[in-house]
Amino acid sequence: MRISDTAMATFMRIFAFLLISMLYAEGMAGSKIAGITRQEADSLARETVLYDGIPVTFNTLSRDLLKKVYGKETYRGLTAEQVVASIRLYPLEWKDVPLIRVKDKDMREKIGAKGDQVSLSSLFNSDGSYSVTALYDGAGLKERRAIEELDEKAGILLAVISGELIVKDDAVKLPEWRVDLELFYDRIHFLQLIFMVLFAGALSGGIYFLWGKFGGRDCSSWLIVIILFSLSLAFGMALIKFILEWTLARRIPLSNMGETLSFTMLVGTLLTMLILMINRRRKRSTAPGTAGEAYRGDIYGLYLIAMFFWGCVALVAWMLGENPVVTPLMPALQSPWLSIHVTLVMISYALLAFTFVMALLGLVSKRAGKNLRRECIWVLHPGVWFLVAGIVTGSIWAKDAWGAYWSWDPKETWALVTLIAYSLPLIMKLRGRWLYLYLLFAFLTVLMTYFGVNYFLGGKHSYV
Repeated sequence: MRISDTAMATFMRIFAFLLISMLYAEGMAGSKIAGITRQEADSLARETVLYDGIPVTFNTLSRDLLKKVYGKETYRGLTAEQVVASIRLYPLEWKDVPLIRVKDKDMREKIGAKGDQVSLSSLFNSDGSYSVTALYDGAGLKERRAIEELDEKAGILLAVISGELIVKDDAVKLPEWRVDLELFYDRIHFLQLIFMVLFAGALSGGIYFLWGKFGGRDCSSWLIVIILFSLSLAFGMALIKFILEWTLARRIPLSNMGETLSFTMLVGTLLTMLILMINRRRKRSTAPGTAGEAYRGDIYGLYLIAMFFWGCVALVAWMLGENPVVTPLMPALQSPWLSIHVTLVMISYALLAFTFVMALLGLVSKRAGKNLRRECIWVLHPGVWFLVAGIVTGSIWAKDAWGAYWSWDPKETWALVTLIAYSLPLIMKLRGRWLYLYLLFAFLTVLMTYFGVNYFLGGKHSYV
């Protein structure tokens, strides 16, 4: 059915009216909140403030604080600096503003929230008592996590109002280069750029791959250019992001799920490029017109799938980055074992994830499936041994932090299950499609260990 020009014009006018109305309403809503002007807020962005004794720019603290409490970097057209400075200057006007985002639906029903945002004043009873405290009674593990998240957000706002969170000391001032570095990092959305590059590379490479495959053309040269360019660009941005975060945070950025996923993607893109270069060298030694040469053509699909996979990892990390850890690291994380243990485990997960990608290609392409077993085992061996090293170093860290090498915490237990699951194919020597099917299902243990435990079981490792 063809839509007439008149109907289309009418639709566009209605759409434009609704869009303008929404923008106007949002701007009006923001203008009704007591606060400072954009110009005044921008002048505060470069100011040095102390957070838990650590000097940072007001821009960094405001941005992370608002993302933690509200989930975004702006609120009703107001910048993060405007919001935080306004809360500090006009606390009475802001106590009734629905600024705290409550993600858990059951929690919203318990506190009587009409939407997914509540005000600070709504968390206090008429007699002035804090109503969130009573929610802990009889709460299950999942409910307790939601309560703790709400409690933390309310605590951050109270700390801003009281002045405990933002401390100005004229004797402490960051050097200009560091201020510029913080502002640069805060304004560049690295993960968003990374997943866009990887998705674009996977899509354009996939189209070119299919065009060559069904058109009978040799597209390998341009495919390599597309794949290597996309992976190199993504890896370069991920490496810059990692170095900047390490420099600015004064610690290795591996303390929460968003940071560890970013590191996994960093390792994964590097691993994909290394395997590509190894296979390129092998292709040169393959005789023309042989089955091995045809397989080498099919294996480019591996890198396209890998790019899409690492793009998904970057996308999830970007989404999780909307809820950063603003509060200081808990005592258990303030240890040199953090960098050792988490690095080993995340390298292992990157390697095991790559076996998942290889298994996908092995099932889709019969030709690749006959030749990929060696590559799968080659990647699987270091993946298992890195996981062993991660579990051992984690046990040593646990002894130092919690007084016991092993406590059967859900994360520990599922890490052991993952280790056993991936050790079996090395012992059983599975072949053909059975190996690929097994690796697909084995990856579920990685997902459960990394994501599922946090959302369904909790425990001491729920922060990462």
